[in-house]
Amino acid sequence: MVLTHNTLNKLRKTVVVVPLSTAARPHPPITVPVSCHTLERGTLQGFSEARGFPILQCEFSFPCIPEPTLQTLSMHRSSRFLSLPACLFLGAGLLAAQTPPPAPATPPAPKPETYIHLHFGRLPKIAPNPPDEKLPHAVLRAGAAAQPFRASVGGREYDFAQLLRLRPADTDGKDVKILTPFKFTHPGLLNDLRELEFIKKKIAAGEQPWAGEFEKLKKHRFASLDYVAKMKPVPEVISCDFSGANNKGSLEEQRDGNAAVTQALLWYFTGDEAYAKNAAQILDTYAATVTSHEGKNWYLEAAWVGSVFPVAADLLRSTYPAWQGAPRVAKWFNDVLLPPLHSRAAYGNRESAGLNALAAIGVFNEDTAALYTALQRWMNFVPAYHYLAEEDGPIPHLPDYWTPDVAPSEEFLLKLNAGTQPKDWTPWIQIAAEKWNINMRRGKFGDDITAMRKATLEERNPAAAWRGAPATYLSGYTAETARDLAHVDAGFNSEINTAEIAWHQGIDVYTPMQKRLTLFMETHLGLRLGIKPPPPLTLEPSWEAMRKLRAGEKLENAVEIRLIPYGISATWEIAYNHYANRQGIPLPNTRRVIDCIRLTGPNGYKVPKGTEPNADGLWEFPAPIPPLFATVISESAGWTALWEAFTHGELDADGESGKRK
Repeated sequence: MVLTHNTLNKLRKTVVVVPLSTAARPHPPITVPVSCHTLERGTLQGFSEARGFPILQCEFSFPCIPEPTLQTLSMHRSSRFLSLPACLFLGAGLLAAQTPPPAPATPPAPKPETYIHLHFGRLPKIAPNPPDEKLPHAVLRAGAAAQPFRASVGGREYDFAQLLRLRPADTDGKDVKILTPFKFTHPGLLNDLRELEFIKKKIAAGEQPWAGEFEKLKKHRFASLDYVAKMKPVPEVISCDFSGANNKGSLEEQRDGNAAVTQALLWYFTGDEAYAKNAAQILDTYAATVTSHEGKNWYLEAAWVGSVFPVAADLLRSTYPAWQGAPRVAKWFNDVLLPPLHSRAAYGNRESAGLNALAAIGVFNEDTAALYTALQRWMNFVPAYHYLAEEDGPIPHLPDYWTPDVAPSEEFLLKLNAGTQPKDWTPWIQIAAEKWNINMRRGKFGDDITAMRKATLEERNPAAAWRGAPATYLSGYTAETARDLAHVDAGFNSEINTAEIAWHQGIDVYTPMQKRLTLFMETHLGLRLGIKPPPPLTLEPSWEAMRKLRAGEKLENAVEIRLIPYGISATWEIAYNHYANRQGIPLPNTRRVIDCIRLTGPNGYKVPKGTEPNADGLWEFPAPIPPLFATVISESAGWTALWEAFTHGELDADGESGKRK
């Protein structure tokens, strides 16, 4: 017989397992007698997950299995369990054991008992990063720009910034009352209406950089008036693997999202209704067609386009009354894009992209829970990703922002949204539980659950999720600096998009992270400008790194850790505008890189085919701009948008900035 998940359920007999969220103490052990010869792959894993408890310990007896077999199988244990025998999870194969019959001349010996003794219980309690001691706190913007939201939790009143400090222990089981609903600003993602009007006046006056960047925007392929006519058919299920492999509509969706924003911006700045109709048609087409995102980049696809489509939709709904598709697009965001982003255990640029999408959709849909999730996790994620020794101590913060003790609970999120969403909608949190639960996700790449569990639950050491640790425990560095600089660029772009969205909604997450993020900007972009890192780190010119990768050579060893630049896809304009223009903080390295990027054409800059870089960098811009380490400066990469130089370059650098704060 085969011991399956269903078999275990039947053998449980009268034992009742209560859900993990309501259990007061560990469940008593379950002894399962078995007379089988084959244990199906994943049987106990599925049994554990369905019961809502992890298996903390398993005693077993398979008397006919030789010890060497158990030793061999020890390589295939599941990381989902904390304490397991070698044979519990079988990896690529099945465990087969034949009990040899006794010799005829010998009286039969008592048949040895074969059993599995399962101990169920809670995961060990995590000691999370202290919420009120070391981690920075969000604040409300000053004056009339402040977010007026107020809520009572357990009889205590909070504004929205204060609410972001709470954790499930502070909210679950408590009475939650919304005293003053969240006041959403529209448009209110990367720009508000006053900023857009300011830019419009600058364009009309021919002032730089606005007029020049506007001309570049008009020449971009995303700005073509026949863009929609040339769009490829949109598939119902969009799918893509790493580096664009096995693409089925994913790359096109990213481009179409950027095109929708470009067309919406051109509508606002030119008044030409053809642009508005194009943006509307792109949005309407995807909302009417796409039902899911699959492949190895499954939730990242939703995160990348979920960061961009709402920018177009928010601007269009606010400035083009003829568009009737906003409700349908909002429901598409709720049903298709938000659910895969719920309860991710992602890290680095993947986490940043997901938070960007949650914040953007949260504002467009006026979904307080989605925006709260984005900002609460952002405030806990950023200190765990960007290291600042003077505040963090000798090692970075633990990346525990995803754990049940820190991340917002579903119970609290549903209370935040109570009565605010259309009655005929299924809440995205519920869809996530039904369609993207742990069993549905099994086998899907994307979550960094193994590294995150190791760092937070097992070793309680961030090194498990930090590239190049401990050599890269340097102020201004990130957990992905030793991966390559391009992924750090992309992740930071998403981080700052989220911060800018919060800013336009009356919440300031910039200020508490000011020292951490400005030091990162200058340090990271110093590497881009060729400033050498300290040993054992070395800066590897990108083309040389790619040559070695293709040849199968190692880029990291015990002697040196090579930092790989690769291409630039972030513009840095939004972060520079806030910290340098709004706050007056000198950022010379950031300014130099921005000047380099602004020299590129409407479609970015690419190294000519066949061109080999010199030893100092890939090309030289006219003096006094130094060489810039990168293989390409591109205008977009899914979550990064070309229009930021246009909409944020010098936005708050003039005498009028104080009027718009």
